Amino acid sequence: MRTLLNFALACLCVTACGDEEADPRLDATTANGSADALLEASAPEPTVDGGPDAAAAAVGENLLAVLDTLGFAREIMPGIAPGFNVDGLISRGTEPESCFKPDYTSPDGTPGIDNQMAKLVPLLEVAGLGAAEGLAQGAIEDGGLLILVEISGVDDRLNDEQVSVRIRAAQGLPLLGTDGKLLPGQTFHLHPESPDSLDPNGRVTDGWLEAGPFEAHVPIVVFGLRYDVTVQTARIRARFTEDGSLVDGVLGGGVTIENLMGIGRIAARDDTSVLTAIEAVFGSNGDLEPDDSGRCQQVSAAFTFSAVSAFLFDEGPPD
Repeated sequence: MRTLLNFALACLCVTACGDEEADPRLDATTANGSADALLEASAPEPTVDGGPDAAAAAVGENLLAVLDTLGFAREIMPGIAPGFNVDGLISRGTEPESCFKPDYTSPDGTPGIDNQMAKLVPLLEVAGLGAAEGLAQGAIEDGGLLILVEISGVDDRLNDEQVSVRIRAAQGLPLLGTDGKLLPGQTFHLHPESPDSLDPNGRVTDGWLEAGPFEAHVPIVVFGLRYDVTVQTARIRARFTEDGSLVDGVLGGGVTIENLMGIGRIAARDDTSVLTAIEAVFGSNGDLEPDDSGRCQQVSAAFTFSAVSAFLFDEGPPD
């Protein structure tokens, strides 16, 4: 069962919302003082790490947020689900380009939404992989899943024709509020193998951040196992709040079936039977990038998220 849960969580993170109680060891309102006092006690001065494109982003505001929730963008009602039109087509289930898989319509009425994972969530639950969302929330709170969204060169949080958006990975033991979620304003170390997936052509329209398509790489560590997830043709949409947090976020794109199977092989090191469940769920359910034989090599997916403001230390991780 643990290998099934490992795989389920990795699938979810191909890029978990809950109200679980906070670990009392990490509760920000301890006898030693408030969360603000604990944050101020951090020795190094926090800064936003500019990275290799720092010169390009020198003009404008730099913002950093860390995901505090992550979940499947599920089917709201038959034929309606959040996501993006990844392949640029409007598929009705009769087109070989989508391997005869119909698209969704978004809640705002946009057709052509590619989110095959919304159809597969019930199958994940039948196969014993349905605990992913709760595990993802636990991984966020434990520091095993700290995904950063860095927005550089922001001249106006309401409307800005060009900003740089980067997906990064952090490490550290986060402080939690009384609701069990990450507190805003914390400082983390950059993960030593952070992928730094970059889209220099993001934009802000009426307070909504949008970016993509780009290739997003996310390293995830769960129960001591590392998974490398790649989201092809990734897109992001989220709304800014006054304090720099991101809400109503959606991350979507395509994940190769081979990538999913590779994750499954890692998760199934001590239980090879899990691969049978993985193949049953994903093997014939691709809807993107058909090969010469007509078999789609990717599964489309979309995930909801929110993120709170964060900072990065300007020096390497601790020894």
